[in-house]
Amino acid sequence: MLLELLFCLSIVLYWFSEGVTEGWTWSTKKRKETNKLIHPNNHSNGIMDYHGWRIFENLGIWATVILAFLLDSSFSKFFWLGLGAWFIGTFSYEAALNYVNKGTIYKPVGYKWHIFGYDIPWWGGKRIYALPITGCLIILYAIIVH
Repeated sequence: MLLELLFCLSIVLYWFSEGVTEGWTWSTKKRKETNKLIHPNNHSNGIMDYHGWRIFENLGIWATVILAFLLDSSFSKFFWLGLGAWFIGTFSYEAALNYVNKGTIYKPVGYKWHIFGYDIPWWGGKRIYALPITGCLIILYAIIVH
């Protein structure tokens, strides 16, 4: 069970780190100076610099791949663990990106993604919490049932 949880955490690590660096990319100069997650150098506030977060992205990817090989579970369990972690990771990505970029973890209500020429509605506001809750329930299902 430890490898399964580490597998899920490595997926979330990747997504969170990706959200931090993506938020940095879209941030204003002021947000780059005031957010608490990422900074341009060692003389600003923030946990780590951009390239430190990029290293965490890579660690998340590598750990996910290695742990996937080490997991001794059925394809079904692997699938459900990955799906649950993906939901939690998507929430982590969005929260980190929005915090670094805008100072809040929430997207505006009525926000739309612009993907492949389509406007796709996205959960704005606090409805975003459905993602990690659903992800945790899926992971519990994978661990208990499979």
